[in-house]
Amino acid sequence: SKALSDQPDGSFVVRNASTPGDFTLCVKFEGQVKLLKIVVKDGKCGFNSDSMTHQSVTNLVDFHRKISLNLYNDALNVCLLYPVSVRRNSQNGKPLFKKGHLQQRLVLTAKNDKEWRDRLEMEALRAVHLAFERGAKLFDACHQEMEKAEGLYHALNQSIKETELKLRQLVPLATVEREISEEIQTSLSTSEMIKEVFVNNGEFIKESIRRMRAELKELLEKKQELSKITDEIESKKQHAKHRLSELMEVRNAVYDQMDPSLCTRMAQLLDTGGELINSEPMKVTQLLADLELRWTPAQFLMCSSSKENAANALIHARYRIAQLDKAVGLKREPMDGIFLIRASKSYTDKLVLSVLHGERVSHCLIEQNEEGWGFEHSNVYLTTIHDFVRYYAHNSLETHADAIKTKLRVPAFDVATKEDTSKPMRNGPGQVWTP
Repeated sequence: SKALSDQPDGSFVVRNASTPGDFTLCVKFEGQVKLLKIVVKDGKCGFNSDSMTHQSVTNLVDFHRKISLNLYNDALNVCLLYPVSVRRNSQNGKPLFKKGHLQQRLVLTAKNDKEWRDRLEMEALRAVHLAFERGAKLFDACHQEMEKAEGLYHALNQSIKETELKLRQLVPLATVEREISEEIQTSLSTSEMIKEVFVNNGEFIKESIRRMRAELKELLEKKQELSKITDEIESKKQHAKHRLSELMEVRNAVYDQMDPSLCTRMAQLLDTGGELINSEPMKVTQLLADLELRWTPAQFLMCSSSKENAANALIHARYRIAQLDKAVGLKREPMDGIFLIRASKSYTDKLVLSVLHGERVSHCLIEQNEEGWGFEHSNVYLTTIHDFVRYYAHNSLETHADAIKTKLRVPAFDVATKEDTSKPMRNGPGQVWTP
């Protein structure tokens, strides 16, 4: 209720119900918070035992984004328009994580090379699939924005036509009224009171015409302004359409290369992708949508919690880059911003960003809440680890720690060439990097 107190009608939150396995929908309607129980039974859910028609809570919410809840309760004529983030579970004080988030936290717990390779493949698919879902979300937003603009444009046109019609009727009336008034004013038999009435009528009609002309001018200006806005939305929509097409090609290319044995897990991952992005704040979606997907998770994830192992891997990466530079005759300062992400040895629910800058390796804790991943105690949280990496590839780590004056520039592991699957991956479980 507190989370919805200052929210508009149509805002909603889904939380755990008092009965295990069920949920409670809290929705703002006519300034008040209404509570509806969502019953879950035999893989289906609904508001009561007679309406168990939805495959998941997500499907139920999506259905009522456009269909009013009065389908279930006549007194609730409202759709689920604005999901509201709730930072803590009121029952146990722990963050409420979405299913997709929980899956990603398990990636760095692989026990062997095969399991590690499978998980990296899944993470690569997750990255491109969520990018596609973002593209779809923004395209849909543009489409809805265009529909709204076209609706306003149509309404303006109607107002313009109605105002023009009234003017066409009033102008001749004003002419007739003026002629009659002039005759009456010169008539000796007409009383002064009637003469005054005609004068007042004439002034009233003239003022009405003046107001209508001013209103028409304002409407025409709004129409011209709205026409420009519509053109801008159309341009934005075409960009969103082109972006979505490219993201679909990238996702399909990754999907086609996946190990067929992962099909069941792939379907589950794809299903949760829409949920993650739908609940992502629009500002975050817009921020990440056009940031380049520079690297795959296999290039920056490390299945080890050892600080020493991570530092050695980063130093090896810097040496490898220096050797490549030397081979092509390139001279430059030692590369900063070489990085990897690993599990934390001290905190099982956190990860660590290890980054090489200057002659120092810094290890920064990354935590997860219901919004995603971010530095501990920061105010920037991104939906996935891959999004976290993308963000800090374009924004300096100095915003988190003054001493780390670099962006994420190069991942620690080189997987550009085809891997020999007969040998374990160097960033996989049990791999040791020596000084």
